[in-house]
Amino acid sequence: MVRMTRPRIAVIGLGGIAQSVHLPLIQRNRADVDLAAVVELSASRLAVLADRYGVPAGGRFTSLEALLCALADGSVRIDAAIVATGGGHTDETLALIRAGVKVLVEKPLGWSPQDLEALEQGLADLRRDPRDWLRIGYMKEHDPAVAAAREILADVVPREVRVEVLHPADGAQIRFARLEPAADDVEPATLAALTARGARSISEATGADDDTLRRLWSNVVLGSVIHDIALTRHLGLGLDRVLHARRQGDQFPGSVFGVGLTTADVPWNLGWHFISDYPEYRETVTVHHERGTVQLEFATPYILNAPTVLRVCDGGDQLSSQVSTRTWPQEEAFERELRALLTLASGGNCGGSSLAEARTDLASAQALWGACAISAGLDVVAGSGDAAPRQ
Repeated sequence: MVRMTRPRIAVIGLGGIAQSVHLPLIQRNRADVDLAAVVELSASRLAVLADRYGVPAGGRFTSLEALLCALADGSVRIDAAIVATGGGHTDETLALIRAGVKVLVEKPLGWSPQDLEALEQGLADLRRDPRDWLRIGYMKEHDPAVAAAREILADVVPREVRVEVLHPADGAQIRFARLEPAADDVEPATLAALTARGARSISEATGADDDTLRRLWSNVVLGSVIHDIALTRHLGLGLDRVLHARRQGDQFPGSVFGVGLTTADVPWNLGWHFISDYPEYRETVTVHHERGTVQLEFATPYILNAPTVLRVCDGGDQLSSQVSTRTWPQEEAFERELRALLTLASGGNCGGSSLAEARTDLASAQALWGACAISAGLDVVAGSGDAAPRQ
């Protein structure tokens, strides 16, 4: 009997999401996957985590370029990579795919339409179909509660979509994970180059000089709200047309309010609130339809096997009302996402969003940000993200 080789995986970037989610899940699924390489700019953090997860000395790299060189000379072989660095990821994604590696990339794929266009052109030049090589890390698409909600919503006529996010400080959400201390041994020139690249992409996407609006784009809209944009699209109820939106609050990030219509003219309402000392992260997506209500309630995303709650309210005979609640505590969305990546790495077909969906989501994000910019007194060129002070 021939034993199949386990897919070899690399994790690029060993920050909070890698430490709290990706590395523990790879370890939990070690019978089916081989953690062959890790990349981290901080040499000290790299050493600690590589030791902890048993990565061989030849699979430890302080830059993506070093990993790519090892792939080129054959000293390291990997089938798939999880890109979990900060900021946009189009350059890293293209370089890995060029090297023959399937990629799961944390959101956002890119910070500007130009980022995504460059990736699309690069893949076209390589003659590689994005769906065969790339998935976006929208873990909620792999949540069994979301799958059940999507099935229900396919057979009803939605009347309204409501999204509410109550977002405490990140430190409070992830304290349980006991992350490694912040790194202080990364070369300043390396950090400066990454910062400059991100600043260029933000300028391309927004055209804004205002620091608050630039951070609204990078930290809030693409840092958090993009998950809800992607989720509602996945449910067939994308937050497409924005009628009005604004950021509210004396201190950043405050709250973001938005109203609009889906492509099917279903009204949507978004409320995103940063409340530093709120006791627990809470995110709900509620869809009212002609026969009842479907609601998803998500827990803190970094806690594994904290199940999403699906509540369904519908009518029965004789004007009765019934409410059912379902959870899937044995299923973890991030783990299902990992297994989808392993399927992709093995040449199989799997669900999940790729480049085309990332472009759709970025356009919706720009529309939401643009409406907030208009509310803040800037003129925005429709569809371009270019903003200028209103005269």
